[in-house]
Amino acid sequence: MPESKTIAEAALATGLTTHTLRYYEQIGLIDPVPRRGGQRVYGDAEMRFIHFVLKLRSTGMSMRDIQEYVRLRRLGETPESIRERGDLLAGHAAKLRAQLVDLTETIARLDEKIALYRSIYPDEPLPSPAEPPTAAVPAATPSNRRRNA
Repeated sequence: MPESKTIAEAALATGLTTHTLRYYEQIGLIDPVPRRGGQRVYGDAEMRFIHFVLKLRSTGMSMRDIQEYVRLRRLGETPESIRERGDLLAGHAAKLRAQLVDLTETIARLDEKIALYRSIYPDEPLPSPAEPPTAAVPAATPSNRRRNA
């Protein structure tokens, strides 16, 4: 038998507030939730879709694009709806791949900097961000070495 949740239980399960769940329903981000005795009842299908919406949001997809996806989904499994949903998701995936390339390049640059700094002071561990420096480090003599700051 499918499990159903109250709005408070759905909020707890998704990490959203009850207000946000109502808002998502109001703006059409999620389908209208069935009611029992005037209370929203979130079934397995509703919970799966909310989690899907949250995954899209966590990737940075705009609310407007998610609303468009939901609008297309409501059109049913027509060839046009399926193609447009696929195109929308493919466009977003392409943006994520470009971001991944940028992040990978940034991480590589950071790793180069870390290696440079550690090569300059190989015997002195860098203090961790949580630990304040305990003593002032004497000023180093300037070198002719080119630094990529």
